[in-house]
Formats: sequence, C-alpha cells, structure tokens
Amino acid sequence: MPNLQQALGLLCDVLTFELKYREPDYAYLELGHAGLRVLEAPTRVTTPDGEAWMIVYVDVTDVDALYERLRPRLKQLPTEMVEEPQDKPWRQREFMVRLPDGDWIAFGQAVKQK
Repeated sequence: MPNLQQALGLLCDVLTFELKYREPDYAYLELGHAGLRVLEAPTRVTTPDGEAWMIVYVDVTDVDALYERLRPRLKQLPTEMVEEPQDKPWRQREFMVRLPDGDWIAFGQAVKQK
C-alpha cells in the first residue's frame, strides 16, 4: 500500500477489520478468524491506469451474510470500487472491493458442485 493510513480507513471503517497491532509502516488486522498484514510501500508502482492487479483473498464461511452486513458501509464507496457477490467459474462465490492503491480484496467461499 502506498498509504497505510488510507488503507486502514477502508479496511477498518468500511470492511470492519479490527486493528490489532500498528507500527508506522505496518499493521496487523483481523476479521473473524482471518488475519491480514498490511505493509506501507510508498514507492510501489501500479499499472499505467493507476490500478493494480493483485487480489488479496479472504475465505469466509458465508459470503452473502458478510456482504449484507457490510452493505450499508459499502454503499459509501463509489460503485466502481465494489463488485457484488457472484458465482465464479472457478467454483467460488465472492465479492470484491477495490483498495486505495488499486488492488482488490476479495471475500469468497466455495460453491457446492451440482
């Protein structure tokens, strides 16, 4: 992340991660049983359009319930920053939120085979 404070605003205030530990350029957060480590990298280069390609993936037990719980907060973001839950060809149901540096964070669960 080029700007840790900006990232923490989205991760904690919108996505409801809990800040457990903080250094000037590092933070450790938790959401349920998932841990996330975030490192500030102000010189990181993104793609020419300002968007990055990395996706941070968080496995959850009920992606739709998490999305519904976060929906009021997600509505505060520009629509192009949020992808609603969808079943993907790789047998995951997931929703994604664009992070301040252009990367995506995805929350997903396995879709049962029919």
